[in-house]
Amino acid sequence: MPVLKRSIARKPNIRLVAEGAGVSLITASRAISGRGIVAEATRKRVLAVAQRLKYRPNRLVPAIMGGRTRTVGVMVPIGSWFQAQVIRGIHDTLSEQAYLSIVHFHGNGPGALRDNEELKFVHRLIEHRVDGLIFFPSDESVPQNYLKEVWERALPLVAVDRRLARTNADFSGTDDAAGGRMVAEYLLSLGHRRITQITGEPWVSTYVDRRRGFEEVIRGRNDVAYRCVECAKSDCEAIARDILTGPHRPTAIFAASDKMAIHVYAAAEVAGLRVGSDLSVVGFADLIEAHGLRPRLTTVRQDATAIGANAARLLLDRLEARVSSNTPRAIQLMPEFVIRDSCASVSLT
Repeated sequence: MPVLKRSIARKPNIRLVAEGAGVSLITASRAISGRGIVAEATRKRVLAVAQRLKYRPNRLVPAIMGGRTRTVGVMVPIGSWFQAQVIRGIHDTLSEQAYLSIVHFHGNGPGALRDNEELKFVHRLIEHRVDGLIFFPSDESVPQNYLKEVWERALPLVAVDRRLARTNADFSGTDDAAGGRMVAEYLLSLGHRRITQITGEPWVSTYVDRRRGFEEVIRGRNDVAYRCVECAKSDCEAIARDILTGPHRPTAIFAASDKMAIHVYAAAEVAGLRVGSDLSVVGFADLIEAHGLRPRLTTVRQDATAIGANAARLLLDRLEARVSSNTPRAIQLMPEFVIRDSCASVSLT
């Protein structure tokens, strides 16, 4: 019985295109790249052969030779709808300028960014010759020398949502302190004087800034009984239950994220309290995960897509030499206070 040999198709390349169109390699290359003078009839013939052979030009080699690959490394934590919208803003803005995003998802928590595994991916992105980097940092304490290779190669770097304050990175995020002030002013206007803030890990600048803004408003108010409680995501509901069942229960809780507000709702149900009447609750971010809460959550809305778009613009300004100064730049969007049904006024008597 004869042995059948599998034929191996020749991989489409520029030489095959040139042979099929009956032109030189230089002419075929010019016709496909659009650079150089080629007769229109010849150009159409070359492109038709390239399409028939399903030839795709290798953009990377000439890009590297020219010093630019038009690719951007994007490192973000694995996670939420908010982060997905940030990536969308980055992607769409870079795509409009013919840049390609290479996205890597990294871990969360203190030390995650300094983990050897994560540093390996920073270097891997550099090895892929990205023109710049956009970080959504999970650990903001990394020093300048952690990113030594980034700076040595003069790659622009933009931090998203959380600052890399100890580095020369640009920053795109929200004015979180302004959001904290909005919450405090609103709760005071409703007559609340027993207020608890539930905030997150102290190494996360967004939580720190929200707390700072809130406390700027109530500082020196002798008529306000206020306390701030830190919690990790895993124990937030238990902490909220303790707050709501203990002595001197607050009439209002400011949860420093919508995810924390979800836990407060659950704790209130266990405690037999009705959110929106017995207890007022305000969140932060306006995450899609919180949209199903009833009563509807009053919160501080962040524009995640715009944050991502601004990060991309900051990077493009560096890449396109529209900015010459090495001084880090920051774009902080003003959040929007969204009043829904989770808060009620209380009597001051």
